[in-house]
Amino acid sequence: MEHLNQIIAGNLKEIRKRKELSLEQVSSLTSISKSMLSQLERGEVNPTISTVYKLSLGLKVPVTAFTADKPKPFSQTGKTKVIPLVGDEGRYRLYPVFEFREGQDFEIFDLEFDEGGTMRGHLQMHGTREFITVYAGELTLIFEDREYVLKAGDSAAYNAFDDYVYKNTGEGMVTACIVVHYP
Repeated sequence: MEHLNQIIAGNLKEIRKRKELSLEQVSSLTSISKSMLSQLERGEVNPTISTVYKLSLGLKVPVTAFTADKPKPFSQTGKTKVIPLVGDEGRYRLYPVFEFREGQDFEIFDLEFDEGGTMRGHLQMHGTREFITVYAGELTLIFEDREYVLKAGDSAAYNAFDDYVYKNTGEGMVTACIVVHYP
């Protein structure tokens, strides 16, 4: 986890400097205190997923812009080589297999979702779209006014800046692939 803290620290500092923002300005954009931002940039604290989402929304970059290593000419990846985002008491695991990079307007996640698990869609930048393909199980996407049930082999596209929830409504584990496309 310490390695991830250092990656987040370096990426946060790089993003802030590229946008020519002071810590005070970033604090205003993200509602994270200036002292906490300073600690994050030095890699002294372990940021929560909520903190990384605040940074993402405030600085208008994808969450994985903070967790991505620098690109190489060829890279092989997979679930065993990345650190998953875990929630709902461990009932879902979101693996960022291809993370956002400068000049690349998408990222790809593998999703494992235990029976009964729920994951709130995290509000993304306006214009962001998600594309999902379910490989196994039954996944329900719940929007304010409608529910959509996806079964193995089904795919869907939707706005990732709307308020929505993923829920495993079937029996057994859901496995899926999510592509997030940024404007």
